[in-house]
Amino acid sequence: MKRDAYGRLDENSYPRTHPVGPTEPSAPWLVRLADDAGMFRLLCFDFDGKEAGVVSPDLMEQAVDDCDALSGLLDGLRIAHVVCRSSGTGGRHIWVALYGAPSKMVEALARAARANYATLDHGMLCNARTGGARPPLSPHRDGSSSTVLRGHLDSLTAPSVSTSELEALTVLLDASRPAVRRTDSAPSGPVDARYASHRPLSATGQAHMATIDGGSNPSWTGFMCLLAAATAGWSLAEVVREARTAPGMEHYRTKNTSRGTRKLRSSVEATARLERQWAKAQQYSALQAPLPERREPADLTELTTIVAATEAVLSGFRVSPGRWGRSEKAVHQRTILSAIAYLCLQTGKRVVAASIRDLALMGGLGRTTAADALTALAGAGLLERVSVSDGGNAAEWRLQADLSTSYGTLRSQPLDNPRPPGELFNVRAELVSLLEAQLTDGRHDLFTRGGLGHTAGQLYAALALETSVTVESAARLVGIGSRHAATILSRLRHHHLIIKHGGGWVRARRDLRDGAARILGVAGLLLARADRYRGEREVWEWWQAELEQMMTAPRKRSRRPHVSSRTLESVDTSPAERSWPRYPRNTERRADHRSARHLVAVGALSPDSRWQYLGDAA
Repeated sequence: MKRDAYGRLDENSYPRTHPVGPTEPSAPWLVRLADDAGMFRLLCFDFDGKEAGVVSPDLMEQAVDDCDALSGLLDGLRIAHVVCRSSGTGGRHIWVALYGAPSKMVEALARAARANYATLDHGMLCNARTGGARPPLSPHRDGSSSTVLRGHLDSLTAPSVSTSELEALTVLLDASRPAVRRTDSAPSGPVDARYASHRPLSATGQAHMATIDGGSNPSWTGFMCLLAAATAGWSLAEVVREARTAPGMEHYRTKNTSRGTRKLRSSVEATARLERQWAKAQQYSALQAPLPERREPADLTELTTIVAATEAVLSGFRVSPGRWGRSEKAVHQRTILSAIAYLCLQTGKRVVAASIRDLALMGGLGRTTAADALTALAGAGLLERVSVSDGGNAAEWRLQADLSTSYGTLRSQPLDNPRPPGELFNVRAELVSLLEAQLTDGRHDLFTRGGLGHTAGQLYAALALETSVTVESAARLVGIGSRHAATILSRLRHHHLIIKHGGGWVRARRDLRDGAARILGVAGLLLARADRYRGEREVWEWWQAELEQMMTAPRKRSRRPHVSSRTLESVDTSPAERSWPRYPRNTERRADHRSARHLVAVGALSPDSRWQYLGDAA
């Protein structure tokens, strides 16, 4: 590292070269992982508990669990390694010495590891030219130093790991990779078959809840339990009750001591952590709600096209930010295009059926705004409408595979040189994770029109990937003017969502979006919008049933009670057999849609209501 004119080490950069010898440098240093020929001689798996340059307690514990999980795999393969606490903040490094491995092999291993461990910073493993890390025992610019926790340094000075062992590790990581749809992931350890939750869950959710001691990665298992509960419609009180006894929720009762043991959390700490993670699980659950049944692509050609198209979309956002930030409408189009790409990756289909309301809820927008954005994207050739909405079926959209901005632009991966299957699925997992983070961070009551606006949400989401931003860099990041960026940063700072860091701004350690939404009077707006859209769908289905009844011959019509009458017996019916009461009419015998909307809003037609009928019940 190079000190500035005042003798400080403010930037995390290493511009100088120091020869190997008995005298150590006067400032912190790193070692390159690969030699001049591009062959990797060292591997460093960097587990970072920071978000936008700020240490997050939740992420730091997850980083420790991720590190222990990977260390366990290395032990199982008898690969010699050293585990270090990288600095005083608590991050983790795993070091492995190699006889020599080509960059392509190491990059495939890095992507497979990243698909398994969300806190892994794998950038240095994908950079054979300048990728490096601070070695064990070396100092950190904050005054702390790298400390060895497990392993022997002799294993780093005398390499013993071959390429065949790296290939075995890559295969093992590919096999243990979580499902792209989080709720379909397999448990991380043995399951207690005797355990049963107090409310029904999906099969995978029940397995996560019953995972003994949280499995090999308790923090990941704990979040999977919360996501399964959120998808099943549980309340926070029910989750708190389950966390007391569920084997898979060990993470919310104890914490990792980094010595192979766990210790009890205080009740205050456990409650606070559970509430923060529950809010995050609800956000991810809302994003995955429109997804259809799981379907893997029929062949890798289809998935290759989807991945290439999504990479082109994200590259376009990065290299042409002005196109996607020049107006509020352009920002809306960026969000809807991201949502379509996310659905394509999750479903494994090039053509996805997506209703306007579902896309609007995924992006935190209104239905008319989403409809305008879809029309504009189709007009620009970025989306293709394969079929229009028909009856109860949503319109189908295809994400265009060629989104190059100029003639002759090279593809990120030529079609005649496809990625290997393992690498393809790992890239897909990376893209899904990136889009999930962008959509969930920007989807909040605070970032609606009555709050700080949708553009503010896009900037807030983008800050998660930046160490710090200035007004100018924030403007370039989302493609807006400096004055507009300064206004947004000022409002985010006013609500304590960002803090000063060095010469710029970063996201605050605590997420205070809920409090800011309450102050601005927009708390609960997205939930109310989702309820309203759900009611609109039910009214529409009711009216379609009424139209079908009206067009049926009088003698063949079923006898239906009025919505206000009481049934003589309770009958359970499946959704396909649902029978509707008579549609409300006004004094002129015309359909009264306002009354129908009111009846749906008060729950008169809900499945658990007494207004559920079967066929000719009268």
